[in-house]
Amino acid sequence: MPGLLAYSAGGLGFLALAALESIPLRLPAPLPLLPGRFSTPRHVRHLLAAVISALCLLSALLSAHHLSLPTLAASALFLLYALAPFVPVAAPLPLPLLDLVLAAAFAQELLLFAHRRPSTAAGIENRYFDLFLVPITVCLGATLLSAHRPEARTPRLARAAGLALQGTWMVQMGFSFFTSAVAQGCSLHAESRADYTIKCRTHDDYHRARSAATLQFNGHLALLVLASTAAYAAVLSTRSHPPSGYRVLTKEVQMEGMPLHTQFTLDSDEEKEDEGITNSAMPVANGSEPHHDIPLHAPGSK
Repeated sequence: MPGLLAYSAGGLGFLALAALESIPLRLPAPLPLLPGRFSTPRHVRHLLAAVISALCLLSALLSAHHLSLPTLAASALFLLYALAPFVPVAAPLPLPLLDLVLAAAFAQELLLFAHRRPSTAAGIENRYFDLFLVPITVCLGATLLSAHRPEARTPRLARAAGLALQGTWMVQMGFSFFTSAVAQGCSLHAESRADYTIKCRTHDDYHRARSAATLQFNGHLALLVLASTAAYAAVLSTRSHPPSGYRVLTKEVQMEGMPLHTQFTLDSDEEKEDEGITNSAMPVANGSEPHHDIPLHAPGSK
């Protein structure tokens, strides 16, 4: 189970980095319960990145595998990016320079997983690593855009989405490789802690396992889209403050020549006819007799 713990810890670390990345760089007040040097989201993000990079670097040093050297290079670049803001220099390093260092680290990570092929027969894990290249590419492109436009929010949000997808997919790989959730007909063959492959018995089992990996990745992508939509809707709802209560209706609903407090009633057609007959029987104001209509007799009457 060490492999499951390593992948799960790395995935949760990426999720935490994604959450910190989505927070604005400048807040109206510093984060509580933190010292002044680590009181901003940027400082907390760099500190967490330093811890994750140091753990990856230590794991690569303890591993006697042919992939240790590329892992060391990628971990060293991430550690350099994480510790750069805390170096005691006369002026803080500009954000574009830090983003370029981070872009180099993502490029090294992309090469690491793109060329990861075990010496044994190609296993199902290679399909998972090929899909892992998608969020890494998103992070690399977003970091390059952020270096070009440091104050833009969109590249940072795209990088946060890529980090979140990396985190959830790492947790999925841990469960798919080192637990009973491995594809049916396939099994784990590990030569060492870092050298392993997942072999399948038949060609059909191999294709079924690849299809299952693709469906799992699509599910993680759909979950990320739903979570991003919900977060965006929550932010919009907090920023917009609709007026409480009802607004008093004034001139827009007043009829011409009628006061505001006039009571309106709905009269039927029959009531209007009765009112017209009553008014016709009333005397005229100037004293003249009202005009009476000639009564109509039924046919046959005299």
